[in-house]
Amino acid sequence: MKSILTMAWTAEDPSAFELAAKLARTFDARLVGLEPPSYGVMSMAWADAGMGAPIGGGLAEDAEERQRVAAVKQAFDQRAAGLTSEWRSADDSGPTAIGVIGRAYDLIVMPQPGPLPKLPESVFETALFDSGRPVLVVPPGLSAMVGKRILFAWNGSTESARAISLAMPVLQRSDAIEVLSVEGAMVPGPTAAEIAESLRSHGLKVTSQHLKPGNRSAGQTIVERALALGSDLIVKGAYTQSRLRQMIFGGVTRHLILNSPLPVLFSY
Repeated sequence: MKSILTMAWTAEDPSAFELAAKLARTFDARLVGLEPPSYGVMSMAWADAGMGAPIGGGLAEDAEERQRVAAVKQAFDQRAAGLTSEWRSADDSGPTAIGVIGRAYDLIVMPQPGPLPKLPESVFETALFDSGRPVLVVPPGLSAMVGKRILFAWNGSTESARAISLAMPVLQRSDAIEVLSVEGAMVPGPTAAEIAESLRSHGLKVTSQHLKPGNRSAGQTIVERALALGSDLIVKGAYTQSRLRQMIFGGVTRHLILNSPLPVLFSY
């Protein structure tokens, strides 16, 4: 891993910058901060898609936008000190830019999305769907280094298999990995035990577990197991179920995107 792209939505939540900088130091990687899209650009993008603007109360004033971006840049510069780094503030930093620009980087690090003032979920989805790169989502206030104890959420799918390859630079530095499958949340494919055996052939320390969720959702089961293990990172192949279905009915991916108290490395 030699290049990392990161974005924050506001300077009040610099957790993505904090963790991205620690990863850059660990992997001796180049760190690039991307200017967030403006509230105005996001509102117009939503309007073009036939949706209500996510900004209640009208567009922000230009001066306020400049202050927000300047504060985000300052937060990035502070954390990137001493690294090979760059701040990218080109005109292409619209709502879809991170997905296109992100194709040139080994990893994208973003704050956990949600309702404003959090990062809009659509910006995260653009990074995930359009870049072809893994996306690390960092909850607010969590900036500790990740990757020592990893929970790999396995469901038998192609997306989960792809996550193994994309997460391998992090997996190879871990002290312990548990491959977890949850009954009722699997598709036809290898078992968690088979994936654990495959990972052990790479010299990794891996165990496996298959759990019944009981009265919990699969997403809750994954989070609770990760916390019980003292994991610092969850790895997950995203959206085995369609995004639209998960928006309507819920799903493991969407639960982890919006609610995980631990950083989650997603791939698609």
